Amino acid sequence: MKQIYDTSPIKRVRRSKSEMNALLASIQGILQAEESQITIRHLFYRLVGLHVIEKTEAAYHQLCSHLSKWRRSGDIAWSDFSDNTRWHIRQKTFDSVQDALQNTLTNYRRNLWDSQNTYIEVWVEKDAMASIVSDTTSQFGVPLFVCRGFASLSSLYSAGETFKEAIDNGKQVFIYHLGDYDPSGVAAGESIKNTMRDDFKVDIQFERIAVTPEQIHRLQLPTRPVKNTDTRANGWQGECVELDTMKPADIQGIVQDAITQHIDQRQWDSLKATEQMERETLHTMIHNMEN
Repeated sequence: MKQIYDTSPIKRVRRSKSEMNALLASIQGILQAEESQITIRHLFYRLVGLHVIEKTEAAYHQLCSHLSKWRRSGDIAWSDFSDNTRWHIRQKTFDSVQDALQNTLTNYRRNLWDSQNTYIEVWVEKDAMASIVSDTTSQFGVPLFVCRGFASLSSLYSAGETFKEAIDNGKQVFIYHLGDYDPSGVAAGESIKNTMRDDFKVDIQFERIAVTPEQIHRLQLPTRPVKNTDTRANGWQGECVELDTMKPADIQGIVQDAITQHIDQRQWDSLKATEQMERETLHTMIHNMEN
């Protein structure tokens, strides 16, 4: 069985103009149906699932080349895709006191979890999926951590100290994890749970919420063979599934369900009302300074 990450020894026949137009139309249809940005890798798996392109690394690189051309020609918008690899450090500055207050008003959020009896974090294996998941976690004020496969012991220790503080404040800690369904992806999640328990003696509730065998069957996700290079592949049963193959709406729904099950709605609504009053106070301060 051919692996997705192998390069193909067969020289592919160049697509005809009509085939290229059909590929472009398929891509545009997928992008138009999405409410937020997706990654190119996610688009690749969607096209594989629709049997538009082959499930090979060569086909992925060809797709990237086509997208570069179509984005430059304007057939596909530059803003359709997310990429979290670009970041920079910059101190935030303001043009005036009013500007600073306006920024505060725009970004002001009450800690709505202060009155809840749980502390929640969502952990995602891949940088590329962070923007999709953060659309939901930020809505509820839940921290999102990108663990990039096997999280470092230093990052796990830091997280453990945060969890201990939450536990000391009477809260139960939950980590919801999203990663590939393959030997390393599953092992990475187990490593987080075991390290917290065995090395840092932190009592947490850890749950893998994607990708799961049930989701693979229910959502008909495209699979790939297990990688021969994966040292944890011995004994693995069945094929594997990348987190990127899931539709953003499905991922966001799974994350939202994991979070909202812990919300005491009465206390939540009470703090939301307080937040609104405080935002109105900030708005009044800005209005008075401008006049």
